[in-house]
Formats: sequence, structure tokens, C-alpha cells
Amino acid sequence: MFDTDAALDKAVRLFWQRGYEATSMADLVAETGVAAASLYAAFDNKAGLFAAVIERYAATFSVHLYAPINDPALSTYEAVKGLLERAASSFSEPGTPAGCFMYSAAAAVSPASAAIECLLRDKRIAAEALLIERLQRGAAQGELAANTDPVVLGKFINTVMEGMSVQARDGATINELLSIAKMALDRWPAAI
Repeated sequence: MFDTDAALDKAVRLFWQRGYEATSMADLVAETGVAAASLYAAFDNKAGLFAAVIERYAATFSVHLYAPINDPALSTYEAVKGLLERAASSFSEPGTPAGCFMYSAAAAVSPASAAIECLLRDKRIAAEALLIERLQRGAAQGELAANTDPVVLGKFINTVMEGMSVQARDGATINELLSIAKMALDRWPAAI
């Protein structure tokens, strides 16, 4: 038997770098060092392996990225600042593919792989909902300007992160990404 977590970590990076469509089972065998028969026995097919990869990414990279949102000791502003700063560093971190896996892997999914796009979309929607929930709590606690719509603010922050991911894929440095995060934070709707 093979080390499932180690194989999934290698598969995460390969799918992250190439996307779902452009990654073949032969590529996965070469990257993970696990025989095709063993991968099929463990995950049924490439789609099953990719579903496991999504969960592995969520349990490792996403947990780290969204940790500030889940930290009750932080103000809402501090939580969002932490999220955007972690996005900047994670999306440009040496040794990992640039950008965010959840955005990058979905960029080249054909209509034939609609189930894969649905898995990715569900994870992105869940992450956005977590952010919006945090913003709603902040609004209820008086941390946001009274006329702030937490849903729109959450979608805005999420859109900034998506753009940061694309910028990172195009070669943006951590300092450039941090500047984008700062510009978004400069528009923070603080309570008066």
C-alpha cells in the first residue's frame, strides 16, 4: 500500500500547476510514484482522485489561508487583513504553484467535466460563505459602517482574492499582491 497523504500532496501540486484537464493519469503516476492500478483501486478514476485532492487541499492549504477568519480573538478587520495577507504570501510562495488551487484548477475545465467544476464551485462558495458569515458577525457587533452589506463586501473581498490569484499566476510578486490587499483594505467600511 502507498502513503495516501503523500500521494495526494503530490497530486495537489500537479493539478494545481496544470489544471484538471491537462493532467493525465500517466502524469499522476509519474508524479506520485504510485502505480496506475493502485491509484484506480484507491480512487476509482481521475475524477475520484481529483475529489480527494480537493479535500486534501481544503484540509491543508485552505485551513491555513482561512485561519484568521476563524479566529475569534481578531476583529473583523484584522481577520480580513490576515486573510488577504495570507493570500498574498500563499499565492506567491516559492515551492508551490502560483495562485490558488481552487481558482487555478477550475480555469480549464471543459463542459465534459461539469462534475469537477461543480466540486470546485461548491468549495469556493463554502469559503465565500465562511467569509460572509464573519462579516455578518462583525456588522452585528458594530464593527462595520451601518450601511455596509456584508454579502456584497464578502463578494468584493473574494473577487480581490480571485484577482490576486490570477496576478500571481501571471508572475506578481508578494509585494505586488500585498499592495493589492492594502488597496482593498484602504476601502474598509469602518464604523464611525
